[in-house]
Amino acid sequence: MDDCPAGVTTGDALRWAARNLALADVASPRLDAELLLGHALGASRTDLQLRWTECLTPEAAHALTALIRRRAAREPLAYITGRRPFYDLDLYVAPGVLVPRPETEGLVEEVLAWAQKWRAAGRRPLRIADVGTGSGAIAVTLARHLPEATVAATDLSPAALAVAAENVARHGLGDRMRLVRADLLAGVGGPLDVIAANPPYVPSARLADLQPEIREHEPREALDGGADGLDVIRRLLPQAAERLAAPGLLVVEIDETHGEAVRRLARQAFPHADIAIRQDLAGLDRLLRVSLDNRSESE
Repeated sequence: MDDCPAGVTTGDALRWAARNLALADVASPRLDAELLLGHALGASRTDLQLRWTECLTPEAAHALTALIRRRAAREPLAYITGRRPFYDLDLYVAPGVLVPRPETEGLVEEVLAWAQKWRAAGRRPLRIADVGTGSGAIAVTLARHLPEATVAATDLSPAALAVAAENVARHGLGDRMRLVRADLLAGVGGPLDVIAANPPYVPSARLADLQPEIREHEPREALDGGADGLDVIRRLLPQAAERLAAPGLLVVEIDETHGEAVRRLARQAFPHADIAIRQDLAGLDRLLRVSLDNRSESE
């Protein structure tokens, strides 16, 4: 890869950056080039258009060169910029946590839709647990949108909890959120009204097929679900059954090939619950949804 020369315009630099990212097989070279150029200049994508003919300083050119080298090596964009949009929030992200995915926003939407009915019924504030919180994306988003709720977020990784703590602080949620270093729900007592989880669910043999950004940079422990991808979910469901109140909701992100297997596991743990598999925007199985009502509790 050639060095980005000093003395070029913003437009020249963008074309150079996009070309080099395309040569590295980055999925969205133009978009990533815009975001990294904006990061180097402290400018938004809109500002870049207004500065199209502006000459880059040598310092900015050198900074951009370093950023593009990292992205061309397939380091995740979010690790390079330290930020990732998720739902309607801007989250801090760093190495050691899973980069929040658009698919996981569907989990948040599922919980918020259920919570809206809960609030409409005039019930008490929700008690929520987010299992394997990572960056805190799910927990922080739910806490922001449910201002009366209390949220406990668990993770075994100190690095992940440090990132989550930064997001809790940035969004001013320290009074209603509790971060717990624990395996699954071990550090959280019940009863809980909502349990959300995006556990490791990729079968071990398929890890080698993941994109380099994921395979080579994101934490394996946040991805590897064991031989069939269900190791963590098998352990989580009985713990959730012990703690979920009625009415209550459990939502778990799953692999697109696991729908029926996860449904069977959920039925063993929740014999009287309403169990459904929800699809993502691509029509793939993506969420396990388990809901208990007052009738389920008494059966």
